[in-house]
Amino acid sequence: MAGFVTGTLAGWPLADRLAFAGLTAALSVQEFGGSLSAPGWSEIGAWWRKVHSVAGQDPTALDRYAFLAGLVPEEEPGGGSPWPLRRAVPTIGFGRST
Repeated sequence: MAGFVTGTLAGWPLADRLAFAGLTAALSVQEFGGSLSAPGWSEIGAWWRKVHSVAGQDPTALDRYAFLAGLVPEEEPGGGSPWPLRRAVPTIGFGRST
């Protein structure tokens, strides 16, 4: 929902808002934790660079996300790769033994 709201506040067309909402949702479910797993611009930028680096990819496959071209960071500050970024360990006992 946050991705959709972000696009709405930015004044994006409905199709772009829906695409961005789907992208941010897909990135967020790769990690445990509610707000801790939500992607920021650095993670979205890392996804953007990663998918554009795939060899042999159909160049039109990412046209739906072309609106991100001027929005995502060109490089990760410090040259690091934030994807996936771990912000915190979930507190609901995943992987914990007592």
